[in-house]
Amino acid sequence: MAPYIVEKDPLEQLNLSLFSIQPVPGKGTGVVARFDIEKGERIIYEKPLFTIPAFSTANQIDKVERDIAATLKTLSKDEQRQFLSLHNNFPGKQPFNGIVRTNALPCGSAASVGGVYPKICRINHSCIPNAHNSWNSKVKCESIHAIRSIKAGEEITISYDKGEPQESRRNSLRNAFGFDCSCTLCNLPPDAVQASDTRRLQIQILDNAIGDSNRVMNRPGECLADCYSLLHILDEEYEGSAFALKARLYYDAFQISISHSDQARALVFAERGYKSRIICEGEDSPETQKMKGLMFNPAAHSSFGFSRRWRTAKELVPQGLDDGDFEKWLWRLRK
Repeated sequence: MAPYIVEKDPLEQLNLSLFSIQPVPGKGTGVVARFDIEKGERIIYEKPLFTIPAFSTANQIDKVERDIAATLKTLSKDEQRQFLSLHNNFPGKQPFNGIVRTNALPCGSAASVGGVYPKICRINHSCIPNAHNSWNSKVKCESIHAIRSIKAGEEITISYDKGEPQESRRNSLRNAFGFDCSCTLCNLPPDAVQASDTRRLQIQILDNAIGDSNRVMNRPGECLADCYSLLHILDEEYEGSAFALKARLYYDAFQISISHSDQARALVFAERGYKSRIICEGEDSPETQKMKGLMFNPAAHSSFGFSRRWRTAKELVPQGLDDGDFEKWLWRLRK
């Protein structure tokens, strides 16, 4: 028998970067794929040059300018050059604040602290991005993962917005980052933009309805049906690449199920959330590992057993169903 051979990534063996930082027409500098990049592949994993708390008032801005200046003195000359070479959409009396305001990414979805990165901060925005950024709280790094296949020569993009309709997100991007978005979605004909806006409003409405804890406990079937509807709208709006949003959705569906003691469905939702997290955050993400643990032991969640309305054991996931019938079972769809 031939010996077992573990194949290694030739790019990794040769220490070749998957991307280059270069001029992008109409956008200044951007990050462009040097090779074909597969969906789920990690593109960048980077520690911040420094982190900084959020600020809002004029007095805070002056203080932060002084704090950044003091922090820069502790960095190496090369790191200082990396920071100063980042774009500043807000030139003026506080140039360091302008660079931070233009480039800082939050260290987590609800973080009050942002990080500045020499490479990741070069990645431009798209309302339909091909990559996703996430903060790994365990190792204090920001990662960029491909959420769809990216061809060599294609610009790598992430989303700076919060999923709003066009006018709202354009205003938000203009105020926060100082640019007018001209991505593919924003340049669609008016009727296509209107259809996108309608989907994004539906996404917000469904997300709010799913998050209503009273409704989860008293009308769980309706909440699960909303999750199913939201899943299809996300796929349509984000062209099948909304893995971070889908991971959150699957966790919502997990919580609805496990709150009513349905371990079988909760297990499946945890598995789907885990697989979505791997694509957009990687196996080593704390959130990915959390979903992996729930996949093996749904009952470990703190919401388990609030009611016994849907009580099942995790071993009762049906076997041998075709895809359509399995989805009907999973989402409790009417026959």
